[in-house]
Amino acid sequence: MTPYTARAAIPFFLSPLCDDPDLAARMTRACADVLRSGVYVLGPQVRAFEASLSAMLDAREVVAVSSGSDALCLALAALGVGTLGGGRADDEVMLPAYTFVACAEAVLAAGAQPVFVDCGAGGFLPSLEAHRAAHGGRTRAVLAVGLFGDASGLPALAAYCRMHRLWLVEDIAQCLGASCAAPGEPARMAGTWGDAAAMSFYPTKTLGAAGDAGALAFADARHARQARLLRNHGHEANEHLCLGRNSRMDELQAALLQIALETFPEALARRRRIASRYLAAWAAVPGLTLPPDHVGHAWNYFVVTLDSGVHRDALADALAQEGIATRVYYSIPLHRHRALAAVHGGASLPHSERLAQCSLALPLYPALNEGEINRIVDILPMALRHATVAAAMTARSES
Repeated sequence: MTPYTARAAIPFFLSPLCDDPDLAARMTRACADVLRSGVYVLGPQVRAFEASLSAMLDAREVVAVSSGSDALCLALAALGVGTLGGGRADDEVMLPAYTFVACAEAVLAAGAQPVFVDCGAGGFLPSLEAHRAAHGGRTRAVLAVGLFGDASGLPALAAYCRMHRLWLVEDIAQCLGASCAAPGEPARMAGTWGDAAAMSFYPTKTLGAAGDAGALAFADARHARQARLLRNHGHEANEHLCLGRNSRMDELQAALLQIALETFPEALARRRRIASRYLAAWAAVPGLTLPPDHVGHAWNYFVVTLDSGVHRDALADALAQEGIATRVYYSIPLHRHRALAAVHGGASLPHSERLAQCSLALPLYPALNEGEINRIVDILPMALRHATVAAAMTARSES
């Protein structure tokens, strides 16, 4: 086994601010500059960050907001989907059942109805066939989630939405920096395929803030103007032109994100190198299904699938005994949450339900050092063997 001389335990996530003194010092100075400026909300730092992010996303119009959740809601409202944006209360939005609850909350907050779509049999993303099956007479939009950093479903969904005159909202909270390509065409960045893209800069994302922050990117400047109104109570030129929300990004987060953007390409490359190590090391490990390795994957999270929930929980326990933290994304699919029972018809979505029972996220972030990566690579096969034995013993005791 590779000698291990790094931190005593490996957390599931560690911010680069905790690991890079020079970066922390730069961000501290940036915060001090903002505090001295006296401008704290929607000022020059926000405008500069919007411009930098726009340059990264093929000059799409960017609107900075207070969180990824608000970004999702305002994306739909700016497109006129749901009552918040002037649409109808029975407007339907297709979205994955296997994702974070903010996606469903945003649809409801926009005054529309979520329609949950099952994952495909071979991965974490819903298939095009599953979207076809969920498409109804009141469907107005598709919310496409680049789950765990995988944007590979976007080309087919973009073509489908164009064919059926549906709005396409990309949720790139976990796949900012990812890319994908339609057959025979050059690759494009996630965030440039749909009518709108919603981003989260929660600290664990590929581009992380020191708290909550988010942004939108639009193909049409008219929708961006509407989102700017909505994020600030519908206010423009001393008049409230519509009813909106308080979804403003503050100057402190914008200043920190502007610095983080400077090192974003290196951080993304680091994520991809770590994922490559894991994929190569564990390719032949029995009982472990590795995530699909699509070209352009951003690797926000590295999520494996086990044979059963008992195996998943036993592996998490075995890794914890070795000081390696893990996390479950997501333990309950959206259509099984009590809070969303009223908006789901009760049909089973078996692939989403299986993944919720059997998937486990392993540490993957730029601040992982080589000793920690080596330890994770070496420990996992042994921990899985122990987990398999423990699962077998549990099965015998329950039979």
